[in-house]
Order: sequence, then structure tokens, then C-alpha cells
Amino acid sequence: MGEPSETTLKYRMRLGIIQYLATAASPKLQRKYQKGLRDARSPGCVPTEMICRWEDVFQIEDADWYSEPVFSGDEQRAALNFHRVWDKVAEGAPDPMPPDIDDLLGTAIWQELIDAAGEALAIFEKRGELLHLARIDEP
Repeated sequence: MGEPSETTLKYRMRLGIIQYLATAASPKLQRKYQKGLRDARSPGCVPTEMICRWEDVFQIEDADWYSEPVFSGDEQRAALNFHRVWDKVAEGAPDPMPPDIDDLLGTAIWQELIDAAGEALAIFEKRGELLHLARIDEP
């Protein structure tokens, strides 16, 4: 089997963006994510993961890659707007990052991340995951 098409990769990134935004927008899901790591005795710090995971699904230097038809104009703008807030939060977050998500929940800077993720998620949810358009038979 060959490599997945660019369109398939875009649909996969779209799903990753939506999943990330859903977690970033929800203190409940952030706590659940932390509990899952702890239950699995997995290394990791959810506050750090919440910052780093965005870079797994969105690269600002490749912003043009997130294009139609997989990403609508509104979704492209939502991702860019969220990225601006994410960048501010990443720069302004404590260093070193606290190991527990509850140390950040309720702080002004983390609330900015939550609010911006919720706004972006609302835009993406208008069209949803679009999995029915993705080719899942590709590698």
C-alpha cells in the first residue's frame, strides 16, 4: 500500500484538531485526560501535553495547507485565531509547567485557552468531523 493522499491526511488532521479543541475547551475532559494518564501510570504532564498537542495538529508555518474543501474559510480563521491565543498562553504559562491540571484551571491565562478553544470548536462543529468524506481504506 502507498502513502495516504493529501486529502486523507487533511481529514485526519481535521479530526485531530476537533479532538484537541474539545479537550482544551473542557476542564472536565482535561481532568479525565489527566486521570487516564495516571491510571495507566504513563509519564506525562497534562498542562504540558495541552500545549504540545496543538503543535501535533496545527503548524502555523503551514497554515495555507489547511485549505478548502476540508477546512472552510471560517475554520481556517478559527484555527488561526485559536493559534494566536495558544501562542500567548504557551509563552505566558508557568515555567516549569505545574504537573497537575488543577493548578492551572481557574487561572486567567488557562481560561483564555479554554475560551478560545470553545470558540474555535463551535466553528468546527458546524460541519463536524466529515469522516464520511474521508478515505479510511488508505494507510
